Amino acid sequence: MDNKILIIDTDDVFIGQCRNHLQGLGIEVLVSSDGTEGLRMAQKNKPGVVIMDITLPYLNGFHVCKLLKSDSRYKDIPVVFISSREDPDDILNSRRVGGNLFLRKPIDANHLTDELIQLLDKNKPVKGDTAEAVEAL
Repeated sequence: MDNKILIIDTDDVFIGQCRNHLQGLGIEVLVSSDGTEGLRMAQKNKPGVVIMDITLPYLNGFHVCKLLKSDSRYKDIPVVFISSREDPDDILNSRRVGGNLFLRKPIDANHLTDELIQLLDKNKPVKGDTAEAVEAL
């Protein structure tokens, strides 16, 4: 895996804040605003982490995650769901499709970084520059 994080979201403000913060930490940030393109980008680039919303055009986040996790080439990529939705079933559904973490928007970039560090610590098999760059914080 490369020193990359893929963000799949339609919220330009959230994307901008995350991109600026993560790039400042030396992490390459890839961005997609729809589920179909995001899935293709994840398959092509094999990022260290995928951060995505649930509500996306074409394929929702749950479907994208399920497709990634059902393929042995991508199943080890941690998936973080970040959503402003208030549906209590979202957390359960995110786990059912293989999501590793669920966070609610709005979220502070430093809090997101802390959560990513904890996630990567739990998933020690995740190796590569992304894990090292985030853990170095």
